[in-house]
Amino acid sequence: MPELLHLSAVSLEFGGVRALDEVSLSVQPGQIYGLIGPNGAGKTSLFNLITGLYKPGQGQIRFKGDSLLGMPPQHIAQRGIARTFQNIRLFAEMTLIDNVMVGMHTHLAYRFWDLLLRSRPFRRAEQQAREQAQTLLERVGLAPYAYALAGTLSYGNQRKLEIARALAMQPQLLLFDEPVAGMNPTEKNDIQGLIRSLRVQHLSVLLIEHDMRFVMGLCDALTVLDFGRVIAQGSPQEIQENPAVIAAYLGEEAPHAG
Repeated sequence: MPELLHLSAVSLEFGGVRALDEVSLSVQPGQIYGLIGPNGAGKTSLFNLITGLYKPGQGQIRFKGDSLLGMPPQHIAQRGIARTFQNIRLFAEMTLIDNVMVGMHTHLAYRFWDLLLRSRPFRRAEQQAREQAQTLLERVGLAPYAYALAGTLSYGNQRKLEIARALAMQPQLLLFDEPVAGMNPTEKNDIQGLIRSLRVQHLSVLLIEHDMRFVMGLCDALTVLDFGRVIAQGSPQEIQENPAVIAAYLGEEAPHAG
């Protein structure tokens, strides 16, 4: 099976300090892949490289076989990579449906003059976008609140809205940066089920998360970073039993999913 995303010996430095040191990993189509490690291990920096916010000092990043190096973030998004952030970034004073429609801007089929004149192509595209946004809200369980303001949602539902907006970009790969940080167990279960459902739509997921029970119960494969270097890769079971991981991150006794 061809790799969807492949990183080969990627390194990144800030002021002479190496934040990432020859990191390699591969995400397959339909896979849920976890990236874990202590704070400061380089996980978010790796996301920033994949999405074009940073440029690696060395190494290669390929998506569907094509290099992403030098490509601006908006072009990477258009190629099929969407992202959520550790700190939720919604437009609190906009409705849920308008927040989702913001995510469609790279795919809407009208020109600037159509927008300015509110022409027939603009109105048709706008109506189609609204219908698609409603479908995405249904998919994440937020359809009843489509015309509520995003700022009125609970924390867990704000996360769901952020996922709906990311899905509006029509991605093939979704990057989640700590999707269940600060959530209660019920909210975590909802997000876990939602991420699992993405596999049915043939989407791939790469996620950063500190909740080990969540990660071990969800991911097909994992990479563990420590001080910017890969210290382990493998299945959740292999990671839980790896002495280097236990010493660096999981503590003396590795937790088991359940």
